[in-house]
Amino acid sequence: MATPSPTPWATTRYETTGAVDHFHASARVSGTNEFPIDDPADVDYYTGVVATAFLPLAVVIIIMLPCYWSFLCCRNRCCHSKKCCCKGEDGEGFAGAHPKNHWAGRIFLFGCFALIVGLNLGINNVRLEVSEGSVKVTELLYDVSDMMTDLNNYALDMDTSASVITIYADAMDCDEEYDSETDGIGDAADVISEAALSISDQISDLPDTIEDLAESIENEGAAYVDQAGLALATLGILYAAFGIVGTLCFEGKSCFFRWSSTLLAFTNAFGVLMLIIIALLLAAELTAGLVLGDFCAADVGPSNAFVAIMQSQQDDDNNEGVELIDFYATCQGTNPMTKYLDAQQAAVTNMTDILDEYKDLFIHENMCCDSSYDTNNISPDTVAASCTFYSASNPSACTTDSVCDYNGGTNNGGCVAAGGCLNASYTGIVNEINYLALDDDGPLVGFFGEFECAEINPKVAKLINEIVCDSLVESLWWMVAVHISVLILMYIVMCLSSFARQAIYESTLDKDQEAEDVKENYANPAAHNEGAGIEVQQQALPALPLPK
Repeated sequence: MATPSPTPWATTRYETTGAVDHFHASARVSGTNEFPIDDPADVDYYTGVVATAFLPLAVVIIIMLPCYWSFLCCRNRCCHSKKCCCKGEDGEGFAGAHPKNHWAGRIFLFGCFALIVGLNLGINNVRLEVSEGSVKVTELLYDVSDMMTDLNNYALDMDTSASVITIYADAMDCDEEYDSETDGIGDAADVISEAALSISDQISDLPDTIEDLAESIENEGAAYVDQAGLALATLGILYAAFGIVGTLCFEGKSCFFRWSSTLLAFTNAFGVLMLIIIALLLAAELTAGLVLGDFCAADVGPSNAFVAIMQSQQDDDNNEGVELIDFYATCQGTNPMTKYLDAQQAAVTNMTDILDEYKDLFIHENMCCDSSYDTNNISPDTVAASCTFYSASNPSACTTDSVCDYNGGTNNGGCVAAGGCLNASYTGIVNEINYLALDDDGPLVGFFGEFECAEINPKVAKLINEIVCDSLVESLWWMVAVHISVLILMYIVMCLSSFARQAIYESTLDKDQEAEDVKENYANPAAHNEGAGIEVQQQALPALPLPK
């Protein structure tokens, strides 16, 4: 029985995307941007990645927040008495600088806060895309786990069939002259069983490992994306909502009615916290993006990089499991399970040859052979041409060790014993072999239908190339770009809103001052018109005549 030829399967080379190139080409604080294939747990590499990823947080804490504090200090004239950058030639610097029209400031702030809302809504859409990608990853991992489980079940089913064949072989109860043949069937069954268990050991706990990874992504990964991502987007929208309400809110002259300026001040204070939170999230996104970018841009390809990671995670005792992952991820070389399948195929062929050759001898009680045939040297290839077989239930059967009538003759043959095996055992062996090796639902046929690289590699390639290195990295790049934009925009708004807030705050003071001026003018009109009256009088004097 020949081993089925594996279907040729050529993997498609992965082409890096723009997001992968951007992450991979990003400058690092230390270390290299080459993914450590030989040592996926290289501490120096990850130290450089983390140091680079936390740069935004360092910029926020070391530069942006102190500068913002200094800016507010100058705006509030806390350093006015000192010679500092916020003191101008007029002694006020930009402490008193602000737009005179508070409506212009309100419109500007409203546009900025609306833009922040839009950016955070975009982040929420990316969160949904990442969540959908995690669902696809989970489904593919479950599919691969199920396929590995099926292969392991097929292997265990082979072992069960081999054990059944061994039991039938031991129960055949043939004549002792055929012990070597029945022992050969039992030995072949032992080979099948040993090979099946070797296949099962090779697959080992891969299905459980893959399933655990899928469950981890399904539970913890989904929770992080849904809860953390949604929480951050909600905080960003909440920050912008406070700002929009403060921009549109009423501003009165009483301290109890200064709602607009108070809400804008609270929004700026909340913005300081938001800057730190966004910087922390950027650190997480950059860490994941940089590692995945380097992983996907590896010279050997992401599939080989994936194998290297799995090798670092597997026990030293399960090298065959790593070889199996390597084969299915790259489709290079020979499937490590092929040698066991070949051994099983050879054992099945050996059993079927014995059963086919000795069929007549096994299933009959005795036989009447031509007197010229040497019954002391019975060959399965020639016995059928010189002997007539009889079962125990045949009424025409001859009597063993006596003369018999061969082929219509009279006393021209000798009756000798055949195998005399139990027909039920023989039939059981034949049926079990048919199920093991020939039945479409049997373990060998099913195993050959699923163990080829063409069946598993497309799922692995889709998982690594399309979902991880394409969709996930693109989403991470978009989120990094948007969060950097939000961080910068929030910082600018926090600074400029100080001027707009002052304009809104002083808008009621200006109205009160104008009312006081009008009231004073009505109360003392002479003083108001004193200068103007003199000018009028001077203009009304007639010109003096020139002397003649």
